[in-house]
Amino acid sequence: MHKKGAIELSIGTIVIIVLAMSMLILGLVLIKGIFTGATESVDILNDKVKGEITALFADEEADVIVKLGSDRTAKVKAGTDIFGVGVGARTLDGSATDRNRLKYKVTTESASQNNCAKVLGQSKLNSLFVTTTDTYIPFDEFQGANSFAIVQFNVPKGTATCSQKIYIDVKDSQTNEVVGGSFFIIEIVKGGFFGF
Repeated sequence: MHKKGAIELSIGTIVIIVLAMSMLILGLVLIKGIFTGATESVDILNDKVKGEITALFADEEADVIVKLGSDRTAKVKAGTDIFGVGVGARTLDGSATDRNRLKYKVTTESASQNNCAKVLGQSKLNSLFVTTTDTYIPFDEFQGANSFAIVQFNVPKGTATCSQKIYIDVKDSQTNEVVGGSFFIIEIVKGGFFGF
């Protein structure tokens, strides 16, 4: 009688272990799928963002647009692997552009009272950018007179809270004219418990 109970107990344990492993594998596959989709959505400038930037060109007189709200502030939690801000520009004369015609440069406001350049130091601040800073680079995509790009950041866990004004300057390399400039503010906030 004791042998039968021991066999039932071991079979029950094996079933529980198999179910637990199945749930673990399914959970890992789901998490991988979520993170892969999130990374791809930052890497690819989708049609909706391009459409919204193009609509902003029609609504505003500006030739350089940053796709953020009216306060132009992007709040990023410390521990965010990749975060992007959509930027668009158009040629001054409305003629078609190509990959090398319009170029943009990302620069940061110099150290002031509580901005990230002062809190983190300029070299640490520059390391947060995935996008190249302080040099003109081509936009990621173009369509007609409009060009589009994503300015990307990587904010590691433990980064101090601060805010920083980021300048976007655009020039037309064909005519060597300055198309315009804009700005946005990145605000680094503390990551929540378990990174949520």
